[in-house]
Amino acid sequence: MKTSIARRCTVATLAALAFTTLPATVAWGAPAEVPAAQQNNNSHIQPLPTSPVAYQFGETLARLHGRELEVTFLAAIIPHHRAAIEMAQLERERGADARIRTHADNIIANQRHQIEQFTRWLKEWYGLTPEQARQEASEEARREIEAMEREVRRMVAELREVPAGERFDIEFVRRMIPHHTSGIIEFLEPQSRADHPQLKVAASSGINTQETQIVDFRTWLSEQSR
Repeated sequence: MKTSIARRCTVATLAALAFTTLPATVAWGAPAEVPAAQQNNNSHIQPLPTSPVAYQFGETLARLHGRELEVTFLAAIIPHHRAAIEMAQLERERGADARIRTHADNIIANQRHQIEQFTRWLKEWYGLTPEQARQEASEEARREIEAMEREVRRMVAELREVPAGERFDIEFVRRMIPHHTSGIIEFLEPQSRADHPQLKVAASSGINTQETQIVDFRTWLSEQSR
């Protein structure tokens, strides 16, 4: 358990970079109208906060082993990736910045690939569909997965209200940073403790890819604040 706590502390440090100073009740609300006096001053731009439920789910995964760990993780990460793809597709449709649109392309390609892998492994290893995997998860894990999905649906709905152009790029990045951070939290336990080596490799790849994008997103966002 000590090593598991150490791994989660590492991700908590990463998440701190993505955490806004705004209260959660404000940060999770619909995109606020920027006052005219601030429209040319973007120093207030920050990512949205990482959901506390993501950390709770990380604790839940840390208590699981073997089949239960793998099935519960896969039940959560597949819809998590689907939501990232949905947001990235919106960026492709409405975004203006070539750098962010390229990241959106990579998110779509990488996470579609992992969804295909994870869905296939669920079937091959356990004879389950993603929906059946969720039903097999504990009641606590199901509640946390459902809570994370509600929050993500709210983020996507907010994003759909943002007009195309530079502001859309900003709002996409503000949401993708905490979404990626949640994904990293989910990947931690299977990276080190999954029974199947293929899943360990895929989890490690998922962490590395999302960490790299978070760093680039943070850098880009800071550039918009100058």
